Amino acid sequence: MTVADILTPGGPIQQSSGITGVRRSMGAAACRRNAAACLSCVVAALAWGPTCAAESDFLARFRGSWSGSGTVQRDGGSQPRQVTCSVMGSPAENRISAQGSCRAYLIFVRPIAIDVAYDPRSGIYHGTYTGARIGPARLSGRRGGDALNLRIEWPRPVNGDTQATMVIHNDGRGRLRIAVADNLTPGGRIQQTSEIILERE
Repeated sequence: MTVADILTPGGPIQQSSGITGVRRSMGAAACRRNAAACLSCVVAALAWGPTCAAESDFLARFRGSWSGSGTVQRDGGSQPRQVTCSVMGSPAENRISAQGSCRAYLIFVRPIAIDVAYDPRSGIYHGTYTGARIGPARLSGRRGGDALNLRIEWPRPVNGDTQATMVIHNDGRGRLRIAVADNLTPGGRIQQTSEIILERE
């Protein structure tokens, strides 16, 4: 018998205490497993909650219209060019998109755009930067305080390689700084090649 035993000859069929104990043990084990699973979910939620809130607060700083100026140097054989830029920031949940243009006097007007998204599980930002002549570049990195520290991966070599770095600094006081560091000659030292400072309008 699997669910009941005859405990006394000719006696009535009664629930086995052994099976009852096994069921109780199994039920208790299942409850413990469920409780552990629920606890892990609660811990994860508590851990991610403040982090996501902090990132949302940071991304909200980019909202609105920005304008300013700076310098851009293409390579070691050229001089830094003065540029004026304007962008519109549009933050969303775990994401920031900023689009606009930069002008160098009457020489050129170039569209620029930065679109990055935050992954709460990894703590990493991923996205794209548009503005270089060679096409969109991939971005990835982390936030440290008031700055996003990003690695740039160009679609093809620039000054001998496809790597550079970008720092986007926003202290929440209406001032935005975007700086790129790269080597200006193949194998040369890494140095700042562009810096644009914008203020909220």
